[in-house]
Amino acid sequence: EFKQIHEGDVIVSTKHFNIFNTGESSFFTPGTQLANIAKVKPDAPAIVYINPENKESVMTWHSLEVLSNRIAWYLLEQGIKPGKSVIVALPNIPTHIALAFGIWKAGGCYVPISPRVPRKNMMEICECVSPSLVVTNRWKPEGYLSLSSSELKTISEEYPEHMPPDIMAVPNLANCSGGTSGKTKVIEQDMAAGESDEGLKTWFAISGMRFEMRQLLAGPLFHGAPHSVAFNGLYCGNTLYIPSCFDAKAIVTLIKKYKIEYVQMVPTLMQRIIRLPNFNPEDLQSLEVFCHTGGVCSADLKRKWFDILPPEKIYEIYSMTECVGMTSIRGDEWLAHEGSVGRMPCGQIAIRDDNGQDLPTGETGEIFMSWGPNKPKVTYKNITPLACDEHGFRSVGDIGYVDNEGYLYFQDRRSDMIVTGGENVFAAEIESVLKKHKKVNDAVVVGLPDKEWGHRIHAFVETTEPVSDKVLIKFALNYLPPYKIPKSFEHIDHIPRNESGKVVRSQMVEDYLKRHADTCSSSNTKGE
Repeated sequence: EFKQIHEGDVIVSTKHFNIFNTGESSFFTPGTQLANIAKVKPDAPAIVYINPENKESVMTWHSLEVLSNRIAWYLLEQGIKPGKSVIVALPNIPTHIALAFGIWKAGGCYVPISPRVPRKNMMEICECVSPSLVVTNRWKPEGYLSLSSSELKTISEEYPEHMPPDIMAVPNLANCSGGTSGKTKVIEQDMAAGESDEGLKTWFAISGMRFEMRQLLAGPLFHGAPHSVAFNGLYCGNTLYIPSCFDAKAIVTLIKKYKIEYVQMVPTLMQRIIRLPNFNPEDLQSLEVFCHTGGVCSADLKRKWFDILPPEKIYEIYSMTECVGMTSIRGDEWLAHEGSVGRMPCGQIAIRDDNGQDLPTGETGEIFMSWGPNKPKVTYKNITPLACDEHGFRSVGDIGYVDNEGYLYFQDRRSDMIVTGGENVFAAEIESVLKKHKKVNDAVVVGLPDKEWGHRIHAFVETTEPVSDKVLIKFALNYLPPYKIPKSFEHIDHIPRNESGKVVRSQMVEDYLKRHADTCSSSNTKGE
């Protein structure tokens, strides 16, 4: 079956699910897909950037293709090819997008990292991946070829506009994540950049995306989920609206102004949006798909969003940097399996005890996942690879259970579980209860060392207005048994999260113990 797309004077026929693919193969490289889209709609906006002064600039598909081609030619001259890496320490700006396409067109590996990465971490990552080029607008690492984004654009002006010979970029991406431990881990994807018809069909099913949508980028490109959503959106011919910040009020304003149809965000931002003064759900009515990932979304928060958008428009994705597995669930499906993060579109899930034995349906244990024979190929550059059994099952230490229909219910990360007085307590459960309180904007629960309890449950809370510990305890007792109630609280102005929206709990505990060294020492000596 052939499909036709028509833009201006160009009529293109395609026999693929991918409406822009005019080739024989179902698989496309980023360069080929970008060229095909630019041919169909050269003057249409590919990227709309909203700067810190709230002024917009537009990059058309033709401009994006030309800039990425010129960058690719420059990179090829610098010896970039398959197996060579380019570190991109840039904010979410159009040049960042063009550079990523340029890297893949040269066959290189794109390594996005935080533009505010500390020098120590920058050098640690450089030593790990040995980049042929570092592009950063801040400190340039010694011993490595480095350019700013403006320097790269100026140099690239001297290079040809047409696309270099097409090539497979393998490996295509290296994720550098501090995760929740604070240690930078580098995981390389040993797969070609691009996508196939089957890959796009799967992506559409789990994310709700479709071709040619108005899409808002509401997360940093160096983080896995926003990266995947942004580039898959561009592969689909979407116009990508890129704000310079992820402030809740600004995000709502942009969705309303540009009639955004697709957005992906983390639960922290979801919570902040509904807590905005004078928030009007009508401002989000242009959204056709709302996708969330990157953290625990409580059932209470989910239901509040069902009051804003129809459940069938809300998608949730559960995944991890290590590419162990992925699940997804749509809102109307969630209502029939409340609290679930969905099922694997392909592959299997097993729940196992501490001895590695499979547990029955409904019992809580460690989550193991297997893609089967088509698992993504990854290389652990500076950490020990995850253990893998003969059936391909691996785990990152998450805890949960499955129901009799195979739906997964995530409960917490093993590293976040608190053992107090011999009881296993999930921090995520307590946090979701505290955030139900109308005056609590955000909460993080940790276990502090304690001689009597082993660990004492402690809650950091960020509130919209003053609220006493007694009030929070009384409120929490409506939902939790006494042993799960925090024994102490700390009221802070803002919960510290890294740029990926993750809480580094170990750092919060370390900082607390330093601030309260005398008190903690006394408590551990006397007990409570």
